[in-house]
Amino acid sequence: FVDRRTSVLLRRLKQKEALLAEVNDKGEVTVEGEFVGRLDGFRFTPDKSAQGAEAKTLKSASLQALAPQFHLRADRFYNAPDTEIDFTEQGGLMWGEAAVGKLVAGADPLNPMVEVFVDDAAGADVAQKVERRLQHFISRKVQALFEPLINLQKDEELTGLARGFAFRLVEGFGLLPRHTVMQEVKDLDQDARGALRKHGIRFGQFTIFMPLLLKPAPTRLRLVLWSLANGVQEFPEAPPPGLVTVPAAKDAPQGYDTMSGYREAGERMIRIDMLERLADMLRAEDSRGGFEAKADMLSITGMTLEQFADLMQGLGYRAEKGERVKVKAAPEAPKEAAKADAPEAATETAEAKPEDSAAIVEPAEAPAATEVAAEEKAEALLEEAPEAATDATVETPAEMEVFYTFAWGGRARQGGGNRGQRRGQGGQQGQGAEGADGQDGQDRRGGKPRGQGRSGERAGGKPGGRPGGKPGGKKGGRPQQQGGKTYSARPPKKEKQIDPDNPFAAALMGLKQGD
Repeated sequence: FVDRRTSVLLRRLKQKEALLAEVNDKGEVTVEGEFVGRLDGFRFTPDKSAQGAEAKTLKSASLQALAPQFHLRADRFYNAPDTEIDFTEQGGLMWGEAAVGKLVAGADPLNPMVEVFVDDAAGADVAQKVERRLQHFISRKVQALFEPLINLQKDEELTGLARGFAFRLVEGFGLLPRHTVMQEVKDLDQDARGALRKHGIRFGQFTIFMPLLLKPAPTRLRLVLWSLANGVQEFPEAPPPGLVTVPAAKDAPQGYDTMSGYREAGERMIRIDMLERLADMLRAEDSRGGFEAKADMLSITGMTLEQFADLMQGLGYRAEKGERVKVKAAPEAPKEAAKADAPEAATETAEAKPEDSAAIVEPAEAPAATEVAAEEKAEALLEEAPEAATDATVETPAEMEVFYTFAWGGRARQGGGNRGQRRGQGGQQGQGAEGADGQDGQDRRGGKPRGQGRSGERAGGKPGGRPGGKPGGKKGGRPQQQGGKTYSARPPKKEKQIDPDNPFAAALMGLKQGD
């Protein structure tokens, strides 16, 4: 049995006549008015209702009729603007709603290659044209979104350690956890750091990063390029834009938090730039003695106190929970009402008549019934007094509040990526600690730490001597001269005068004159 569609197509194929194919907006393909399948991008899918020999005839006729359509579509795609092309979070390349290719890893992480989705029947020319257009698109996209990183890579003025560190930063797509490059950061002098800062690099306490690359668009592309370079099978998605903290992705590959622009700490991840702002606040606190969370700390993180405590533990702090009586602010007295009542009272007093005052001063005789009522009221008050006193002794329960005290624990949960916090306003805590954009744990005066001498020496004496002894180490010995020795010429010796009373004076004078 051969239906009408197959018979029409077979007759045209036998007559070697040109078949006319049409493609509508939905991708439906019709040949000589008969529906034959769908065209998705540059791939044709035959109608699934055809079976056996009919399916072969249908596909052969369709591909023959679609040959001009492939070339027309390739020309239209090559001239399409970049706004019509996009990449997916799984590395796919889309032209509108049609998949036309995918990204694959290249020799350079910032220069990925493309693999096109084009049927063989379309021809090599169509495939090459589609590949060139997709390669141009992704190259321009990387250049636009990673412009600071590309400029850093091409800077020929960077030399020595600065150039090597720039290479590491390019490999990390503009983000490096500080603990992974701790030694490299210490080796950089101030000139090298200044040259790197010109490219917008920030040396944070937890991360070395470029703030411009934390925007949503670069983050989305960075995750795709990072997944390609590391051979990840299922690419992780970028966090929703605009959030300071997000739940930690426990099943994500290692390094995902950094590539997404966050740092994992506890059950949540905090954005890198906001973490550095929090670190600036923590430097002003006494991390050794303990401190409580300030309102600004909770505000910039957008967390509750319980969530903030978990975050601080993830950063290496100890969190001690406690309760205390909540202090309520005293209500302010209604000053305005008192001021408003004062003039009225003064006016009433001023307007009081003399006869009214006299009437008040003159005592009036109280009737007997009034006195009896007053006595009964007094007795009732005496009976109710003990009950009122008992009620007053019942205290209402005080309202309690929860608080946390944070102190530096010396180690973070994630491999020691953080530094010890400064104590007070200027000091540092922990060995080898360094602040953001500062010197790296070195004595700035260039000398030894205070109170520390050469190895084996004791305070106040020579090596092995008793403390408090004399510098020479021996009792009663000659004290050593402090400072360097000085040398000078001896003054000329004065000649003695010849005594005239000496009997040999004349002879001595003669000898002297003879000389």
